[in-house]
Amino acid sequence: MKAFLLLLAFTLSAQAADTPSSRLIGEMQGVYKHRFKNGVISPGKAPGEADEAYESEDVVEIVPYDDSHVYLRAELQFYNGHQCSIAGIAGYENGAFVYHDPQKPLAGKPPCTLKAALAGKNLVLDDRITADGPSSCTIMYCGARGSLSGYTIAKSSKRKIRYLDRLKASTEYSQAVEAFKKSGDQAK
Repeated sequence: MKAFLLLLAFTLSAQAADTPSSRLIGEMQGVYKHRFKNGVISPGKAPGEADEAYESEDVVEIVPYDDSHVYLRAELQFYNGHQCSIAGIAGYENGAFVYHDPQKPLAGKPPCTLKAALAGKNLVLDDRITADGPSSCTIMYCGARGSLSGYTIAKSSKRKIRYLDRLKASTEYSQAVEAFKKSGDQAK
């Protein structure tokens, strides 16, 4: 009887692990990094005409939270020191992971909704609710030159997260989990 129960438990856990959301988690989880030349630009100059050049790095982290949710954090760099910084628990929706910010949107603005999806050779972040709609998160989470609309980073830049204990002890992760639990979305 004990062997039967163990076999049943193994079978059920294997079935639970083979869902579209768990397969996508397996494909997406990791840290994506992109180093590039950035710069400080005076008004009227093009990006290639930077007054002062410096190195920047974009970082996107995707960590499994449960079978249908991931922790998503993006730190993106833009010209003149502007950046986008956002973190939260995203749920599986229609072949992607979508973060719905529990904070009330600014008056007249759409609620912040950030989608992370795989498209070809890239991981794509997009905060437009419709393909031609306005940015929904940029005003709250980005500097003037930053954007979370249609951001792409190569899947080939993904690495295993070797600092998972430190990440899960971070303020960003703790706040994301707390907000997620308060939102009631964990039942979805």
